[in-house]
Amino acid sequence: MIFLKRLLVGEILLLLMAAPAMAADDVTARALKLYEKHRYEDAAHLLHPELTAMDANQQAAASLALGMIYLGSAMLYRDLHQTALVIELDYLTQLSRQKAGTASHLVDFYLGQVLLEAGKTTEAITYLRRFADKPGSPLLAKAYAHIELGVAYSRHNQAQKAAKEWSGLDMKNPAIKAALAGAFAATGAQEHKPVAMADAALSEAKAKRLNPDTRMIRNLLRAYSQTGTLEKTLELIDSNELKGASYVEELGASKAINFYDSSLLRDIAKTHLRAAVFYLEQASRDAKLSTTASYYLADAYLQQGNAELSLRAAGSFLSQAKIPPQYKNIALVNQASAQHMAGRKTAASAAWQALAENAAEDPALLAAVIHACSVAKADCKKLEKQSLAAIENGEGKKFFPLNAALGKYYLLQKDYPKAVLYMEAGRDKANKNKIEANDPVMLVGLAEAYYRNKKFSENLEIYFEIGKQYPAVRQIQEAMQGIYSMEQQSAGDVKIF
Repeated sequence: MIFLKRLLVGEILLLLMAAPAMAADDVTARALKLYEKHRYEDAAHLLHPELTAMDANQQAAASLALGMIYLGSAMLYRDLHQTALVIELDYLTQLSRQKAGTASHLVDFYLGQVLLEAGKTTEAITYLRRFADKPGSPLLAKAYAHIELGVAYSRHNQAQKAAKEWSGLDMKNPAIKAALAGAFAATGAQEHKPVAMADAALSEAKAKRLNPDTRMIRNLLRAYSQTGTLEKTLELIDSNELKGASYVEELGASKAINFYDSSLLRDIAKTHLRAAVFYLEQASRDAKLSTTASYYLADAYLQQGNAELSLRAAGSFLSQAKIPPQYKNIALVNQASAQHMAGRKTAASAAWQALAENAAEDPALLAAVIHACSVAKADCKKLEKQSLAAIENGEGKKFFPLNAALGKYYLLQKDYPKAVLYMEAGRDKANKNKIEANDPVMLVGLAEAYYRNKKFSENLEIYFEIGKQYPAVRQIQEAMQGIYSMEQQSAGDVKIF
């Protein structure tokens, strides 16, 4: 939950300044200031390398801060991945329909990849098979297509077909070995030891003095993000440029198409969520910070889909004496979400409704309730009416979160005009698309709503701002620019950085 983040940050900063060994300008305090501005990557890059050198009494607070930072980043990258699938699938589908002469030779492969990432396995097999069987396709790309076909067949529980696609590959090529390691990790084929295979691929590339290209880096990340050592996975993300295309296809002197791997944003989100849980669990062992860590752990476990651990963390937080009401209420919202996830849907809906009825003077709480209900895909019609009534009778910045949450609700309901209307009302108009003043997760939702309403320029303006801090969103910008060009015969009026 994002609604009380700033209040909790203030409390944690007070704890840091009260500690004898820590000054107000300590690296942890500076990282939390960046976190408040939603600059999660900058905050992590500042704090993470300093952690092991800290004294024991400093490490707990730093671990708490890192857990909060990585949780915020994971939630952002999760939503970026979801909207990227929508836009990239539309873009590559349109690209695949272009006439011969200007048509891409690689679009079937990348369209098949995106379809596989989106869970449309049967359609993915059609395009990947077409590409793999096409004469004249680049040999390395063909090998990648066979590997992805293996993933697709594995998800259809066709193990023999998967094994056939994965056999006969050139395992002396480190790039192919890395891709196969990623496929084994993605399908849970741990008997092949995908992490060890990825390590070997990287070592072999270094021995041959080959610099791993973008595609290989992302395949290594795919392998490590599933089960690999957390520190190794974070290092891979932090030490590599992630905005570059996996492949650039030249189509004449004046035209080129950049292709990207659709799993990148998901793998970053998954890695950062693992990091959030790890560091929050570290912080929870400290007596002074365990209560705050439990508050965030309840949310982190919920994001991982672990209802039991989420309920346990929420219960630990709620069992404490003298919890300020605003924190207690948000924890109760999370607890209800975990109950819904665990199958106790009636109890969850009753809890949300009880909280909403007591939220007449607390639009942030009502925002948290309708957000939780809509993400859980529950029946939120009564909460929708209460939210609309509250917005009609209120005004000012304190209603921004409620407008934003209602906009997200309408986005999930596929009522795109209303989604734009309410999310725009939840945006800081003086700072429009600035992530320092607006929650970037809300901005990603607004960008998707703009896209659904064919407001392409407005969509690109948001990604231009987000891209200043999160360069991996370039793959969304490229796809969006391509759609803009094809649908409106325009290059777009917002340049990609």
